[in-house]
Amino acid sequence: MTQVIDLSRLPAPDAIEPLDYETLQAAFVARFEAAWEAARLIDPSLPAWDVGALETDPAVIASQAWSYLRLLDRARVNDAVRAVLAPLAKGTDLDSVVARIGVQRLILTPATDTNAAVMESDERLLLRYLLAFTRPAAGSAERYLFEAYTAWPQLLHAAVIGRAIHGRRGDTDIVIAGPGGRDATDAETAVVRAAVTAPSVKPEATSVSVLRATRRTYAVRGRLVVPAGPDAETVRLEAVARITAAAAERMRIGAEVPSVFLSGRAYGLSIQRVDLTEPAADIPAAPYVIPVLGEVALTAEVAP
Repeated sequence: MTQVIDLSRLPAPDAIEPLDYETLQAAFVARFEAAWEAARLIDPSLPAWDVGALETDPAVIASQAWSYLRLLDRARVNDAVRAVLAPLAKGTDLDSVVARIGVQRLILTPATDTNAAVMESDERLLLRYLLAFTRPAAGSAERYLFEAYTAWPQLLHAAVIGRAIHGRRGDTDIVIAGPGGRDATDAETAVVRAAVTAPSVKPEATSVSVLRATRRTYAVRGRLVVPAGPDAETVRLEAVARITAAAAERMRIGAEVPSVFLSGRAYGLSIQRVDLTEPAADIPAAPYVIPVLGEVALTAEVAP
């Protein structure tokens, strides 16, 4: 899939201020001490303020209350900055940001009398927002992806494959996979095809095909060696959960799944060794293929 921007690598903007209660309180105390000394120059009868180290001093207690309130104020400013920046905005704040260019959150499952509507996630909405900047470019990979994700909100992943890969001049293949890596139904495929072949999306002289991704199902089998003490079954289930999460990250069209990636993610607290017999080799990347995890069969052995 075309990579828009790796938002995880973006540094926090300078407008978001690091919060430090101790620094705020120290600044209050220092300013109070300077103001008190200035007052003593005017009125020498005022006593010297030399009890700043006492937490029971009224000025110190006031500094604690003031610093806490100032911390809340600065946190609110930070939140306000995040609310207007697409990579950091969440929920309805993100809805307002993406609306600037005519994008809105999609409904995955309509509301019923007993259940609220299931809405598009922030992550997917942000992806479509970034893709939307290329909407005027008919025939671009990003335009096809935007239209596909918008037409079928439950779409897990889509990839645009052109001549550089398949070698056919003027042809574009859009490969799609449904939730959990399942095959798209005929109806779902038709919805995506209608969206990506609309006159404003597909250039006249090109051919666009919408294809189901080929599922490559693989199993993970092996053994875990755990020390005496922790419950072996609990440790095993935790490893299964980590492997399942790792496989979900790689459930993308054209993704490779290295065997060491799976074994490495299996490690955790209370695991001394991971020996996987399957997959025996890396799951290779292929442009029309999506790797899908099948069975996870691990045994847990207690180290002697």
